[in-house]
Amino acid sequence: MDSGEKKLVELVNAWAAYSETTPDADLPGFCLHYLIQHVQPLPPTSQQPTLDEAELIDEQWVESLTGKANRSVVTIRPEARLGALVGRLSNYAYFYSKKAMQPLQFRSIEDPVYLLVLLQMGTPKKSELIFEMMSEFASGIDIINRLIGMGFIEEFPDEHDRRSKRVRITSNGLEAIQQALPVMDRVADVAYSSLTDGEKALLVQILEKLDRYHADHYRQGKNAEFDEIHTRMVGGIG
Repeated sequence: MDSGEKKLVELVNAWAAYSETTPDADLPGFCLHYLIQHVQPLPPTSQQPTLDEAELIDEQWVESLTGKANRSVVTIRPEARLGALVGRLSNYAYFYSKKAMQPLQFRSIEDPVYLLVLLQMGTPKKSELIFEMMSEFASGIDIINRLIGMGFIEEFPDEHDRRSKRVRITSNGLEAIQQALPVMDRVADVAYSSLTDGEKALLVQILEKLDRYHADHYRQGKNAEFDEIHTRMVGGIG
């Protein structure tokens, strides 16, 4: 048996093991599983200063938005690199979206997203909408009140709790969403056009897995201290 046949047998055996333990196993799911199982883990990165012939520090540089930046001499774990990259990519998208929203009445991408989420939720309390958007309460109230002032949202008393206010989208709000959606699509094109369709699909699967995992813990940990959250989610290790 040559090496090619051995690899094929190995792949078939991997599929058999996967299909036995995975309900409704399919090839795309198996390929993602196989790729994740066999990808090389990212090692922690750090750059220790080196000396040149004159025994002076030979600085190592990386690209940055301001030109040159010295590489960190601190070890950076893959989890930290991932967090930094996700945050940085979010900032890029926010930068593009803020420019794209200027011709519309919206201040930022959060405004039409609030309207979209409200449309999905129906008639939630203000606090429920803010919680769903994972916003700070004060900033969430500011956005809701601004959208009310623009005529895109209307508030009304809660039938069961007169101390609370519920909100719903207006016809003007629906029209505003229809105007914003093509612009939001263009922002997404700018942000992710460098990826192939396959890369986008793979990234969506991975991020959806993370989102499902954190959504449940977010609800449980809303009023918990971080140490409690860390212990529950990580096991207190670190």
